[in-house]
Amino acid sequence: MGSRQLGLLLNWIDGKKGLRLTPENTYDLWTLRRTIQPGDLVQSWTSREVKIEGEFQRPDRGRRVRVRVKIEVESVRYDYDLGRIRVRGRIVDSDNELVPHGSFHSLDVLPLTDILLWRRDYPAWMIKRLQGRRLSRSQVLIAIDSREAGVGLLSGLTLKVYGTVESGLSGKQYAQDNEKLLRTYFGNIMGLLKSIPPPTRGQIVIGGPGNTKNRLANLISEAGLSKEVVLLDGYDVAGDDGVRLMPSSTSFRELVASTEYAQVQDLIETMTSYLARGDERVALGVERCAFAAKKGAVRSLLLSDAIFKRVDEETIVGLANETEAKGGEAYLLDSSTILGAQVDGLGGAVALLRYTIPTPV
Repeated sequence: MGSRQLGLLLNWIDGKKGLRLTPENTYDLWTLRRTIQPGDLVQSWTSREVKIEGEFQRPDRGRRVRVRVKIEVESVRYDYDLGRIRVRGRIVDSDNELVPHGSFHSLDVLPLTDILLWRRDYPAWMIKRLQGRRLSRSQVLIAIDSREAGVGLLSGLTLKVYGTVESGLSGKQYAQDNEKLLRTYFGNIMGLLKSIPPPTRGQIVIGGPGNTKNRLANLISEAGLSKEVVLLDGYDVAGDDGVRLMPSSTSFRELVASTEYAQVQDLIETMTSYLARGDERVALGVERCAFAAKKGAVRSLLLSDAIFKRVDEETIVGLANETEAKGGEAYLLDSSTILGAQVDGLGGAVALLRYTIPTPV
């Protein structure tokens, strides 16, 4: 048993000259951002204003239509706040004859957007990275007590909090009033669960004090919202805070020991241990990590997404790609999670090294 496997859907096309890629979460978008390079060809559906010429049509008027375009990439940007990547380039092909070739266009790639990608080459480390994203897993997290419930989705290393539902219960209502409020409470939680796209709605993990979670678990199973509903024992925090803290709890960690999130937890514990005993197989900060990556010394690179506010995006992409090209692993952590906050507190970039390296001069 386990949560549903998801991640970057990948299929070869055009005699293995191209790839069909479908990101399923924001971490997959980060993976695509590091894969798509200037000079590549990217095709996807988009909307574009086209000029309609005719006897009764004003020449300066146009209308926006849905078209499929292929562009030669000139730039790629990752917008972590909006959860998208923007690919800009010149149009080289389209399924609509009214779209002029050679004009510029930007494609916005969001989760569940299909794109086709053609590159001059596909290095082994790049394919390994893309295929590795297929091993990520998702869990819906619900942290509930009789007063409030927080709902979130943990996809790989990314946590999205969908919101909090309040029951309106207090100690002053009659029993029949409490039951009516509880029915409304559970109904609102179920409505929030249904807003999570079914392709990403895997295992549902419910934690919190008391027996409210048991009743909710039964309702979710009866409604068929998930084939796997798990009650988390020994976890007593509800609401938004409960969702954010749940992935780092001991009971949750035991439940998902093989997930990417648990693997990064192990890496951070190793890093903390190294720092505590003065082991020099740790690099802190972008400059030190970049120096170690050039030496081929990085075993695992941990980045907080908050680093994009302080460091140029191309620098971060180059650091992550060089790490993986030389046999290391690179992870981007959601700074709203405990793991991401830990890395951000250490400068936003931390590397575990294969061996100690001299201090750069």
